[in-house]
Amino acid sequence: MLHITVPHLFCVCVSLLQTAALAAIVASARKSGHIVMYLPDGDRLRKLGYYVRPNQHRGDEKLFDLPVIAKEVCRELLDSHQEDLEGMTVAFDVASQYLSPDNISRIFENEEDASPIDLALVDLLEAGSESNTLSSGCYSAVVHSLMNQTEKPFVVVMDEFNCYFDYGHYYHEAYDPKVEFAIPPQKITLFRPLLGAMGLEKSETVKGLPVAVDPVCISRGAIVVGTTESRSVAGKFTSTLEAVLAEQEDSVKVVDVTAFSPLEVDHVLANYECIGIGRLRFDRGSTVMNEQEVAYLRMVSGGVGQKLLDASIV
Repeated sequence: MLHITVPHLFCVCVSLLQTAALAAIVASARKSGHIVMYLPDGDRLRKLGYYVRPNQHRGDEKLFDLPVIAKEVCRELLDSHQEDLEGMTVAFDVASQYLSPDNISRIFENEEDASPIDLALVDLLEAGSESNTLSSGCYSAVVHSLMNQTEKPFVVVMDEFNCYFDYGHYYHEAYDPKVEFAIPPQKITLFRPLLGAMGLEKSETVKGLPVAVDPVCISRGAIVVGTTESRSVAGKFTSTLEAVLAEQEDSVKVVDVTAFSPLEVDHVLANYECIGIGRLRFDRGSTVMNEQEVAYLRMVSGGVGQKLLDASIV
């Protein structure tokens, strides 16, 4: 499933070959000058965040942080887009919604740096990528700024998106004193702005199915997400998610990417041979001219692009 959010929420859903499609979108968007936040492993993020803690600065909203994952995302954004982010800032009063005065004083050595005018996104990401204490606040401030600015397109790409709506894995007594109910993703600061931009939440009920809410759209940019069938996600969550999105015809575009046809497999292999990928680089066309070898590659890959590439390399 793929979702793209533009000035008005616009979502595209891609299945089956979505991982390869999402990777291509990330590369293309970055080449076009977009700032891209790429979260390719939703299954890991929804259950392996190391630890979850209550957000102290936004206690009234009863939110929770995943500090280690937020730290990781800050580093990835900085490594991929430091030059693009140079000169971009977030207003001091906006940053103060996510970072306490003590947090800000830790990031900036003196009051002149932490002026009441604006804070540099690069500085916030640098601090967030080095400290578990600061990571969630820095992440939230930066994402808020990128979602509300119009200077550069901001694209969020999330793979394995349906995993976020499966049975939860993060528990805390501050959310449920008996620790029986998992924290829904919209209550976790890492996922909250992204789900909000798509107008989605996981209902806080026993069933906990996806529901539509009013979106908080990205001013200039997009959200692209893909669902997966290769992870342990109950079918009811994926089907309900797709049904909710399908009802949002004005803001959601659903696209199914199917497996390659036999003819497309032939063309892909011929292209691999021409540009010299893997073992096809040295066989002088013997593979693509061998019907049994092509049939084998078609069988082991199932017409899935990434698997076809892997089989051609090994």
